[in-house]
Amino acid sequence: MGRIVTQACRLLRALHALFSGGPNSEEVLLSMWRLLALLVLAACATTPDRPATVLAIGDSVLAFHSLTGGSVPEVAGRLAGVAVENRAVSGARFSATSPRVADKGGDIRRQYEGGPWETLLVNGGANDLMSECGCRACAATLDELVTADGRKGQMPEFLRPIAQGGTHVVILGYYDGNSRPNVFSGCSDEIDVLNARLARFASSTAGVDFISAAPAMDPDDQSLWYVDRVHPSRKGSARIGELLAPTLVSGSS
Repeated sequence: MGRIVTQACRLLRALHALFSGGPNSEEVLLSMWRLLALLVLAACATTPDRPATVLAIGDSVLAFHSLTGGSVPEVAGRLAGVAVENRAVSGARFSATSPRVADKGGDIRRQYEGGPWETLLVNGGANDLMSECGCRACAATLDELVTADGRKGQMPEFLRPIAQGGTHVVILGYYDGNSRPNVFSGCSDEIDVLNARLARFASSTAGVDFISAAPAMDPDDQSLWYVDRVHPSRKGSARIGELLAPTLVSGSS
């Protein structure tokens, strides 16, 4: 419920900045407040009165469409009949070195907070590859994230203790890139390596599953993609959520 109110307030602030100071601004702003109240009341009527059992952390693949309830974790949770808390932040990475960025959720590890989570849904690594090595000569960055054998690196060392504590860890692997040019076009090989290493980590670690998003995202079907050709559209997010939902229901792949 608190997340819904926060999102509604963000929308209201944006609208306030857009309309304040203009003609009839007082009437417009009053109407906006009334709309906010209606939205919150509607959310109260439809939000399940139960604590979240699934925590989602990661980057924009999980964060996209969260303002409208259409993010991958939220879709998967609704289909699975479980409550999800989504803390993923666009642009986040595992090795965020700036305290300013980390404080805003830019460090995926700091998005996590211990709790009675049955499942942790997590993704990440692509922004590290883009930011630290420009998706060129990324051997060192890949090894820092997860080694070739899948046993060491920032991601295994962060996720393994969570799984050992009894939480089911689900790693969402990246989908193949859009067939049309985009800012991540040069990252395909590196992301394939990252996916393979994370799958290796999951296969050798009890309580960890790796789910590839690739089957949900056709590189040639532009209806599945946002206009930037990097992120999923609402339809694409729904497809990925559908792919993930059975894992949230069963607790294993």
